[in-house]
Amino acid sequence: MKHFKALFGVESSEIKKTCIVMPLMQKDALHGFGIKKFARGKLYGAGCNKDFSVISTGVGCALNGDAVLYLKETPCKNVILFGSCGLVSSKKGLSIGSLVSPSRVYANESFSRMLLEMSIEEKIFYPDQGVLENLLKIGTKQPVKEVACATIASLKLEEDLSDLFIGKDIDVVDMECSAFFAAAHYCGFKPVALFYVSDIIKEKPFYIDFDLSLKSTLSSAAKNAADILCAFIRTNLNA
Repeated sequence: MKHFKALFGVESSEIKKTCIVMPLMQKDALHGFGIKKFARGKLYGAGCNKDFSVISTGVGCALNGDAVLYLKETPCKNVILFGSCGLVSSKKGLSIGSLVSPSRVYANESFSRMLLEMSIEEKIFYPDQGVLENLLKIGTKQPVKEVACATIASLKLEEDLSDLFIGKDIDVVDMECSAFFAAAHYCGFKPVALFYVSDIIKEKPFYIDFDLSLKSTLSSAAKNAADILCAFIRTNLNA
């Protein structure tokens, strides 16, 4: 692709078969993934090790979905959305620090529709079923649990809609996953997402200060998730 390096900071030919796509680059993430060089482009950042590429997109469906579409002109075949999510309520053994992977995602990407209609969009997007099944059964010290997710366009409105989420049996919310899955399937990629729970709507919302114990739990969860992805890619996606 002619403008790929300007957008991502690396040549399209450098991109690996599997890409980890991150809305926010967590502290020490590059070190955990073994990325020694990370370049910045006009829109995105990218770095590679011998097994996979890591792409930093910024928050939101448009930036994230576009990044996946741009990857169509690269060697990429598998895409993994990695980051945090909010838990709708404490149930099913889920809590802050839990690792989850959505098996279905409700697309609530429109801020104006959320605001005016205050309802849950019925359009659903899915990961690649085979990749999801392999991720869920990977043997690790911390299990990955299957969840239902809603991609939303407003942190403020998530609290107002929390009862509707519960009514739809939606476990977690994020701000990119439905667009990520949609773009990936459009490109013919095999998508999956791995999240760690970073907050609980109303109970432990994203805007409060966590104590040292919860901060440590989050840090450990992010590290465990990164370790899982490294092992999963080597054993399942790069054969």
